[in-house]
Amino acid sequence: MKKILVFSLSLLFLNLNAGYSQKVWTLEECFQYAYQNNLQIKRQGLLADVSKVDLQESRYAMLPNLNASFGHNFSSGRSLNTETYTWVNRSQQDGSLGAGSNLNIFNGLQQYNTIQRSKFDLLRDLANVEKIKNDITLNIATSYLQILFAYELLELAINQRDVTLQQADRISKMVDVGNKARGDLLEIEAQLANDNLTVTNAENSLQISYVDLIQLLELELDSLGSFRIERPVIQDIEMENVLNVNELYAEALNVLPQIRSAEYNLQGREKDLSVSKGARFPELYMRGYYYSRYNNTATDPLNPLETYSYIDQIKDNQYRQLSFGLSVPIFNRRQVESSVSKSKIALKNAQYELEQTRKDLYKDIQQAQSDATAALEKYKASIQAVESNQESFNYTQQKYEVGLVNSVDFNIAKNELLIASSNLLQAKYEYIFKIKILDFYMGKQIIL
Repeated sequence: MKKILVFSLSLLFLNLNAGYSQKVWTLEECFQYAYQNNLQIKRQGLLADVSKVDLQESRYAMLPNLNASFGHNFSSGRSLNTETYTWVNRSQQDGSLGAGSNLNIFNGLQQYNTIQRSKFDLLRDLANVEKIKNDITLNIATSYLQILFAYELLELAINQRDVTLQQADRISKMVDVGNKARGDLLEIEAQLANDNLTVTNAENSLQISYVDLIQLLELELDSLGSFRIERPVIQDIEMENVLNVNELYAEALNVLPQIRSAEYNLQGREKDLSVSKGARFPELYMRGYYYSRYNNTATDPLNPLETYSYIDQIKDNQYRQLSFGLSVPIFNRRQVESSVSKSKIALKNAQYELEQTRKDLYKDIQQAQSDATAALEKYKASIQAVESNQESFNYTQQKYEVGLVNSVDFNIAKNELLIASSNLLQAKYEYIFKIKILDFYMGKQIIL
């Protein structure tokens, strides 16, 4: 029995101190690591980057464009000499160059509304990034609290085993001097074996909880042996009354990113409809154009005997044009009306999406508030249960030590205390987590 006990204690010591010299992760460090390395966040961030590019593109669309062209031709045979406008049969080289620019002056405010739509789409995608961060935050906080709960459950199991061990040592000495029957020792040793199994199960639960957190952080499983979290001292829980649903909901509407995302999406679809309607208006534009040409057969009309250089030809043949135009849409196979109809449908869908998001949030808060209230009552009842079972166990232990009750009654009282204590730990962390969820809905940072 002593060898088994020593081995179990040594194994526990190694498990608890594995990676003792390694970095200890705080809850905030777990959050920050996940924010920087989680693939879902990275992918949503890429969508936000695309929206940034779309916004820049829509802003640049307000500026005039500028395009240049250049061409050089080699020809032979009968062709038209553009300098003398006569047909000749010879080899020649000619070319042209030009530049043009278009500026949209008014097109039903389509460009302005496109910029606004792109801005709201970017804000929506950024809010979606925050939404994913929030989901990951809650998952990590849940896993982190589960590890803390597993630690305390393990310590509770060890403490209960220590009580059994003390009784086993005491009875063993009494058996040696003949004051106790050997059957009493066998019974307490059986209970000690059960306690060792409870400790082993608690150790396994702790390791599994660590695996869950490591997977959430997307760390390699090989780091399990060196990965440890900080165990903050959780002060006594203040058992305050939970806010009502309407108060929580009103606060959540102002801080949660999923609401902002749906609102920005709705505003973006409103601007999208404005863009579609803008196609009904006439378009006023301005265009500028520059052109010149040259030909190796050309002659300078002022100096026919001199060489007519390409540079001089380009200077002499320049052509400039500045024009204003008005394009009035009359009939475009109902493409504009189809676009407006589709935009109205998308707008209505965005309205439904916002309404559904708000309803889902209200249901979630309603459920969270109900869970927190139930967890508080469970925690209060668990405290009373532990106090009652602790007094019962102390009384049974005293009678057991003087031989007034047998080991069966002692083990029953001890196991009932263990169950009550385990239930208290579970109720404690359940209440902590439910309260943290409510705080999170109110925009408060999760801290322990």
